[in-house]
Amino acid sequence: MMERMWMVRGEGGSLYDAFRERGVAAIGWSQLAPHAKPGIGRKQLIILYQSAEPEAKPGTVVSGASQVWRFVNDIQEGDWVVTYSPANRLYLIGKVCGPAEHHPEWADRGLSLARAVQWQTRELPRDSLSTSSKNSLGSTLTLFEVSPSAAAEVWALLKGAPVATIKDEVEEATADPLADIEAQAVERIKVDPSVKTVFQRV
Repeated sequence: MMERMWMVRGEGGSLYDAFRERGVAAIGWSQLAPHAKPGIGRKQLIILYQSAEPEAKPGTVVSGASQVWRFVNDIQEGDWVVTYSPANRLYLIGKVCGPAEHHPEWADRGLSLARAVQWQTRELPRDSLSTSSKNSLGSTLTLFEVSPSAAAEVWALLKGAPVATIKDEVEEATADPLADIEAQAVERIKVDPSVKTVFQRV
């Protein structure tokens, strides 16, 4: 079985250098970080989020709490992480080597919840990847599991090996059908009550 790979992209990718310098991958959600211990339940995180930000939309709450839950519980030591710098169009790849930990001293940098990562020295230019893999890695979610085909291509490039023929984008899209399905479904399907009101008035 191929090792799992996760995209972690804090603050839209602006934390790329901080990740590398501090040897971590991190996410924000400072309101949840003190409570996000290994083993915490998704529902508990949702309740904590709602309590901390009662004005937040339900979809935002579920998506955020789900990503924090995955960062704490789903990512395992030994898994791989990739992050991206939009400014330099580079990917950085590393191996997770520690549990999630709360770092209040880094909260102002958006690094409240962090995991130790041993980053590789080599970086990958975005343009070296196929279009389908770039699309796969381009989700706006802070955290998601990388599809097997995109992960395989990243590995091939990192090792300097020629990239095998890329599967059809349709195959790639269905390679990991359950990745973030709950968060994405809530974000895309749930209708904001205010939107309903607008349509009713029209």
